[in-house]
Amino acid sequence: MITAADYAWQRDWEEIYTVTFVKGADEDEVLRRFGVTEPGEVTWDDVYERYEERDGENDLVVVARTGDWMIALHMWGWEAAENVFLEKMSRGGEAVSVMRHDYAASHYFGHAVDGSVRTSFPPNRPGERDGAAPDALLDDMRDLGLDPEPKGSGSVASALALASCITGVLFTPGLFQDPLYGGTFGA
Repeated sequence: MITAADYAWQRDWEEIYTVTFVKGADEDEVLRRFGVTEPGEVTWDDVYERYEERDGENDLVVVARTGDWMIALHMWGWEAAENVFLEKMSRGGEAVSVMRHDYAASHYFGHAVDGSVRTSFPPNRPGERDGAAPDALLDDMRDLGLDPEPKGSGSVASALALASCITGVLFTPGLFQDPLYGGTFGA
């Protein structure tokens, strides 16, 4: 079983990112749901340049396939860290999203199936669950250090492990190697 220890690397990685796992859509469909109208080949240099051009915000998302799941990575962004967005990403399939945002101390975990958010919560406050089935993942949450009681707290690493528990996919930065596939959205 994947645990939070498998995600210890992310403590020393970027302080703001959102990773979204999507099942039931291909690369182009995932990017279309983000609002990308002209997907294509990009590089890490493109990602960093876009970040610099936009003064620390990023509207470029990249995707990679692993098994039945597409993984969308939005560096320095939080577009996919909202229930409404997760509903859109999960239509006709399933989606899980995890956001790390150290500056705002506002992290996010969400799981949706076929357009309905089942469970969402801030990983640092797992007792504040929302969704159609807020307790559906409770046993796995507790096993992974996201115990909501009495006033438990968790971590982004634990939320990533929970995403892996659902998807069977271990997210690593190594999944995203140049050339990347992605594009800008919201232009």
